[in-house]
Amino acid sequence: MTTYQLTNEGYVIRDGDTKVPTVDTPEFPNTNPDYLAYMQWLADGGVPLPADPVPASEVWEKIKAERDRRAALGVKVGDHWFHSDQKSRMQQLALTSATLAIPVGLQWKTLTFTPPPVFVTMTRELAIQIVQATAESDTAIFTAAEIHRMTMEAQPDPGTYDFTGGWPASIEDEAHDAGIQFNGSAV
Repeated sequence: MTTYQLTNEGYVIRDGDTKVPTVDTPEFPNTNPDYLAYMQWLADGGVPLPADPVPASEVWEKIKAERDRRAALGVKVGDHWFHSDQKSRMQQLALTSATLAIPVGLQWKTLTFTPPPVFVTMTRELAIQIVQATAESDTAIFTAAEIHRMTMEAQPDPGTYDFTGGWPASIEDEAHDAGIQFNGSAV
């Protein structure tokens, strides 16, 4: 007797070893004989086995990737968003040094998206504020990721856990609210 099992990857598995693609669109009809046999099996009353649960470790990797992506989205100090990628972090940290002479009137490009581009005058005090905001942002993002991890691990099927909400506000959120497409850099 033929059996089919659902997957989370866009195919079903027939009899434990054959991958049957299930993507079928009007533009690209699926004419694969295995797919047509599966559709007939369904029409005849067949019910596929459920997909295996996604392991918590796989979901945790996705949460960590989102955590790391968000850490590089920028930090807000006052009215402006500042870059928070690794290179920018190193530059900002260097500017906090009392032994570094910051050129008077140094213009620093922000991530702030309206009106582009936005430059501000960099000072040691502003650099310190950016570094402090980065530390606070990293802590909030890390905490959100850990809450997502614990909540996801408590689910009977970790793969169904939605970790897209519950993160600290970002420039990406502000851009979305303003109807602006944000691609990770000042637009």
